[in-house]
Amino acid sequence: MDQAKSSSYPSKSIAVLPFVNMSPDPENEYFSDGITEEIINALTGVVGLKVIARTSSFAFKGKNIDVRTIGSQLGVQSILEGSVRKSKNRVRITAQLIDTKTGLHLWSKNFDRELDDIFATQDEISLLIADQVRENFGHFDIKDKLFESHTQNVTAYNTFLKGRFHQLKWNNDSYHLAIKFYKEAILLDPRYPMPHIGLVQCYTYLFLWRAISKSEAREKTDFHLNAIKNIHPNLAEYHLAQSSRSIILDWDLKKAHQELNKTLELSPANTDALEALAGLYIVIGQFDAGIKSIDKALEVNPLSANHSFMKGNLLYYKKDYNEAIKWMDIALKLEPNMLLAQQVKMAALLQSKKQNDLANLINKNQEHPFAKNFETLQNLMAGKSDISVPEGDFENEFLPWELYFSIYKDESDLAFLLLKNGLKNQIGQYFCFRHDPFLKPLKKDSRFQIIEKSYPDFSLQLHETKEIQAPTEVPKMESREIEEYLLELARLMEGEKCYLDPTLSLKSLSEKIDLHSNKLSWLINEQLGKNFNEYINSFRLESFKSKALDEKNSHLTLLGLAYESGFNSKTVFNAFFKKTEGKTPREWMREKLKT
Repeated sequence: MDQAKSSSYPSKSIAVLPFVNMSPDPENEYFSDGITEEIINALTGVVGLKVIARTSSFAFKGKNIDVRTIGSQLGVQSILEGSVRKSKNRVRITAQLIDTKTGLHLWSKNFDRELDDIFATQDEISLLIADQVRENFGHFDIKDKLFESHTQNVTAYNTFLKGRFHQLKWNNDSYHLAIKFYKEAILLDPRYPMPHIGLVQCYTYLFLWRAISKSEAREKTDFHLNAIKNIHPNLAEYHLAQSSRSIILDWDLKKAHQELNKTLELSPANTDALEALAGLYIVIGQFDAGIKSIDKALEVNPLSANHSFMKGNLLYYKKDYNEAIKWMDIALKLEPNMLLAQQVKMAALLQSKKQNDLANLINKNQEHPFAKNFETLQNLMAGKSDISVPEGDFENEFLPWELYFSIYKDESDLAFLLLKNGLKNQIGQYFCFRHDPFLKPLKKDSRFQIIEKSYPDFSLQLHETKEIQAPTEVPKMESREIEEYLLELARLMEGEKCYLDPTLSLKSLSEKIDLHSNKLSWLINEQLGKNFNEYINSFRLESFKSKALDEKNSHLTLLGLAYESGFNSKTVFNAFFKKTEGKTPREWMREKLKT
């Protein structure tokens, strides 16, 4: 998939690839995955930094793909990759930041810590990464703290990560295993909200997949939602869990919409919330608003099969069948076993009368019952009402087959009975009944209007959705301060030659100048028109050129002169020199010697 355009992706952007498990025990993969996800979540809190969501980053797990290719596919300027080695009570984390356009390694560091220090370590890593992206690609503010563990109990945290690891396998057996670990984590720390959130999600999806009853799901989700409310009611994840419960278990669109708004106020780039909001817009027929919402999710999660499916689903209900088919193909390329995408694609082919394409797809899916159902529906819609329809339990199917068959066999009384019962019992297949194109024959009947009016919540207008605005940029400093600090910067660079220190960073320079790093970053970027590294390296470059032309240094190599000028990397020196001068250092030197 190459939905992103490499020439247009923002410079202040990053994807965190899954850290490799280097532990002696391969079972510790849950820990390396958990560390990766926590760093992604921490960086997502940096306003102005585009951070690729977990699903798209983890699409590259275990794959040996050039970072430049990954950068193009994800639409990011930088990649963070690394490894985790966990042994007994020790953790070793390595991390390196890479420029995806050049392949240049911008920064790397090893962290050897006690496991008890894991929370501080994750915050330290997240802050350093954000700093490095800012130094290399441009200004944004960074909070003093990015990572929040929500517990100080390392064992509870470790147990939660095990639960999260299994939950994200997305099958019923793994949900039950996740539930076991989440319950253990709560016993270790009863005030730890994250395992409660995990339990709400597990029970909600177990009901959705018909593994538990609605009454059991309601009882258990209510219990854990109340627990979170008493512990930490301002978590974005809490409001997202509330919205899922309201949609799936209660069909309460108004409550779900309110909770999704709260989620996005706290976490504007939360792709799960954006996808859920897009789904709500299908129910009320605001398809363009839904597409706008899912497009925001796709910006930071372009390789999500679920997001691609949701966009295709919106286009299907909008009756833009060709585009719907296109997006179902994208979803199927990302997740070939996504049967829901196969079915919506078949429905779009049937609605757009692409009979040959539909027949081919039916033949390819003969092992699935829905293939026979589509074949039957195709015949009924063609006027072959005398054919027999498949028998079976359609309750767990994605589409309301029994309703469709009754409509096109001209059994309208049965069709309306099925529709009423489906809505009364809140069966998910009927959730979008207002806009289902296969229900078109029923809409001419007055009974359909009566049913519509009996479900006012379904026509709820959600225009009050809040557009999350980026904070208005205001000057960080007064004019007098700007002048004073620019003079002080000039003194440090030209007088003290601070740039000769190869370890100089934005943070260390901010301490020298006694100015917060957020303000110093803004000052350099906005007033001098350069990012931090461009600014510092420009002094180093001039120093190198001066030294290189000095006959007293003729015994030194060009690289040696670069190191003496403050550069600490051969690749960084060569790349910056060529970018600035348009030629390599050796070519430049050869030209100067000729003159």
